[in-house]
Amino acid sequence: MSRPPSPLPPPPPGRTGWPWTPASPPASPAPDRRSWPRIGIVTPSFNQAAYLEETIRSVLLQGYPNLEYHIVDGGSTDDSVSIIRKYGPWLTSWVSERDRGQSDAINKGFARSSGAIFNWLCSDDFLEPGALHRVGEAFADDPDCGAIVGDCRCLYEQDPARSGVRPSDVARLARSPFAAAIWQPSCFFRRDLIARDRLVLDDLHFCMDRELWCYLARRGITWKHLPVSLSVNRFTGANKSLTGKRRIIAEIDRIYRQYQPDRVPLSAWLRHVWLPLVRIQKRHASPVIRAGSRVLSSGVSLFLRALYPVDRLKLLRAEYYGYEMW
Repeated sequence: MSRPPSPLPPPPPGRTGWPWTPASPPASPAPDRRSWPRIGIVTPSFNQAAYLEETIRSVLLQGYPNLEYHIVDGGSTDDSVSIIRKYGPWLTSWVSERDRGQSDAINKGFARSSGAIFNWLCSDDFLEPGALHRVGEAFADDPDCGAIVGDCRCLYEQDPARSGVRPSDVARLARSPFAAAIWQPSCFFRRDLIARDRLVLDDLHFCMDRELWCYLARRGITWKHLPVSLSVNRFTGANKSLTGKRRIIAEIDRIYRQYQPDRVPLSAWLRHVWLPLVRIQKRHASPVIRAGSRVLSSGVSLFLRALYPVDRLKLLRAEYYGYEMW
């Protein structure tokens, strides 16, 4: 990525701290035994002007010496395009046009990218300072590693007390890639591992990253965990992961069926038998019916423990319960 000689535009008035004023220190010359691998990042965006500039600056201020950065905007009607134009000279490419949703935008950006290492960064998230240097160095040091997974700082705008760094669990990811174990904005992977036309399935709108982890796991990928926060995942109250609920459960069920060879999928038992009982238990007006549903749901859980690995049952059951009850 060739950079203009001028510095980035100044931040808006009153904005200080990362990623508004400080930048990562320039990369030191790479030792002879390695060079900095090219990292390609795509930001899919639609009507996210309130957060987009922070995302862009967090990438451009990394100071990483071999970066390409693409923005794929879905035809925003707010101030997003003016923000993108402001940083246009520092971007590898950008486009603003109607698309079929976030997954389609990610695929467009992936097709434009030539980076050996790839990730996408949503327009309400941002990178931690120095993240790309850590990622580039880790890949250069370990040619056999397929993906670098870092931790993530969760930022809850409406409940700041909940904010903090959350670890990624690579061991759990290896056991159950269909379950939530890692943070997508903190996962960087090698482009040459993708041997299909689309990076993500564009008919998945919530769990496209989980399906990708399953795909990579099937290809025998080696995951490496960096125990440091690489990104900030912002929870605004409007995130798809908070509003999707039963549609997320349906996508998890679909992904599980595709990648887990159960004769009768555990995901189906939980979605169509156990979860309706829990729903009655929590929401029915009659205490008698609630009590009966509690007994039945416990019985179903005991039955499933005899048929499926307990850790897989616990993971999937906890996710279904969480999305249903939010």
